[in-house]
Amino acid sequence: MSLSFRKLAGLKKRILAVCTGRQNVHFLHLRKTGGTTLKSVLGPYPVTPKCVIHLHPHRVTLRHIPQGHRVMFVTRDPVSRFISGFGSRLRKGAPAHHVPWSPDEELAFSRFPDPNSLALALDPAHPSHADAVDAMRTISHLQCSYWDWFGNEEALAAREDALLFIGRIESFDEDFEVLKKSLGLPQDLLLPMDSKSTNRNSSGMDQASPLEPEAEKQVKNWYRRDYDFLEICATWRMQHGGPVRSIHQ
Repeated sequence: MSLSFRKLAGLKKRILAVCTGRQNVHFLHLRKTGGTTLKSVLGPYPVTPKCVIHLHPHRVTLRHIPQGHRVMFVTRDPVSRFISGFGSRLRKGAPAHHVPWSPDEELAFSRFPDPNSLALALDPAHPSHADAVDAMRTISHLQCSYWDWFGNEEALAAREDALLFIGRIESFDEDFEVLKKSLGLPQDLLLPMDSKSTNRNSSGMDQASPLEPEAEKQVKNWYRRDYDFLEICATWRMQHGGPVRSIHQ
């Protein structure tokens, strides 16, 4: 069976790392956490003086990463991620992509034209609760949990030695400055600001008005397991004094 181009390129990079003493570092692209931005700036630097960088699509999870390799990813508060994910799918992935709605997504957006209406309907007492649950399970950016990439607490703890960088959207600029030094990237390298590289809507869809307090409460309850994940990430960052551990630890 022939290897796909992506798999062959990944294999060649792994061999390069072994032959040159560099560390294999993999970026896991968690949905709506700034991954498009980071991939756009890391793309031109697949090999640095310290490491070989592998950039992956959404479907690649921690279990796909070989033992002994390192992992980096970025997180985002679930409420902000919910608003951004809703807006991204509402505009079918524009401006960076064009992914048509599935039939289920089309139905969901006909029922819930904005994130606030969907969030309010997550209340079990709401008359449209069943429709809201269907929407959360069918709108692609909303249906996923952080745990889809990491399994569970035990699986994550078993691979703790793989974690190299845990960034946060809330401190993205500062975290990227630390990451550049760890990976051996040029110190004058900057994060892009254009809407296509960052996959942000220049008209302000990703900066939608805050949810009503009751709507925010329902979103937090829906993603309560994701907040458990963020607690683990916050503890890791505290233990390592920031978003990055030494690449040689």
